[in-house]
Amino acid sequence: MKSLIAFIAFIITGFLATKILSYFLEGIIKKLVIDSNTKIDDIIYNSLRLPLLLIVFLIFLYIGILLAPIQIDINFVNNVFKFVSILVGTYAIVNFVDGIFEYYIIPWAEKTETKLDEHLIKPLRKLIRLLIIVFGLLTALSSVGYDITTILAGLGIGGLAFALAMQDTIKNFIAGVLILIDKPFTIGDWIRVGDLEGIIEEVGIRSTRIRTFDQSLITVANSYLLERPIENFSERTKRRVLINIGITYETPVEKIEKAKQIIKEILSSNPMVVGPIRVHFYSFGDWSLNIRVEYYVKNTNFDEFLDTVDYINKEIKRRFDLEGIEFAYPTYTIYQK
Repeated sequence: MKSLIAFIAFIITGFLATKILSYFLEGIIKKLVIDSNTKIDDIIYNSLRLPLLLIVFLIFLYIGILLAPIQIDINFVNNVFKFVSILVGTYAIVNFVDGIFEYYIIPWAEKTETKLDEHLIKPLRKLIRLLIIVFGLLTALSSVGYDITTILAGLGIGGLAFALAMQDTIKNFIAGVLILIDKPFTIGDWIRVGDLEGIIEEVGIRSTRIRTFDQSLITVANSYLLERPIENFSERTKRRVLINIGITYETPVEKIEKAKQIIKEILSSNPMVVGPIRVHFYSFGDWSLNIRVEYYVKNTNFDEFLDTVDYINKEIKRRFDLEGIEFAYPTYTIYQK
């Protein structure tokens, strides 16, 4: 009877002890942590608060079970408590690592110019958590007498079969890491790969999402991108414009020179145009004298590029009309005997 009373008393005491400890942690320690200027104490507090409460309760429960008026295998009780205690410790370590990522690594990655850190952190965080959990579970099993070498051997055979089944996923994962390291493009870039062209919306570890110009969202395996030439239009410092302006055969040489001078003046005075600027009387066409015009526009967004070309073309038309320089159009002269 006394043993039963002692058992109940220890359970109730353990419950009360956890309540008192929780009140102490929440009412005093948490305020000190919040008022401090560092984040490491927040991480320690958040990772240890629940494990501490569990450990305190487990201690009182363990003593109560030893005093219980029932026949029980003490080795089994010890093994159970060792197993649970190691799992509780593993939980605390996982929370601590998560806190390091949350308070230090992720904010640091957001401040960097490159997107590499942000894309690598999420899978790295998951991988570290998985490794800690697996290590903690194996340690817990080993502590209660299981031969982890046998478990590891089984995992090795199963892992080999799993790797064979997941080889495409693994290939895409490796390709994703290589893309993030090599950085052939970043989010927002305009690229072309094979027949696919569009804007990069998301770069993941397994796949990349591209928004085409008809607004379709295409998800492409990273291995596909890694195996093909990638043309990154956003990396161009300037955009080339090459046009052919045809004027009539009746245009005298003096007016051809005037036409070239007008085009050069329009291009040279435009702040969006950069060199080299090439304007030449290039060829005799079937119905026109052809002036080859080549120039470059600063690599801004596509709408500004089109606006610049639009303005230049209208200026050429306006100045040619003022000078009486006629544009050619398909004409044929038929001689009849």
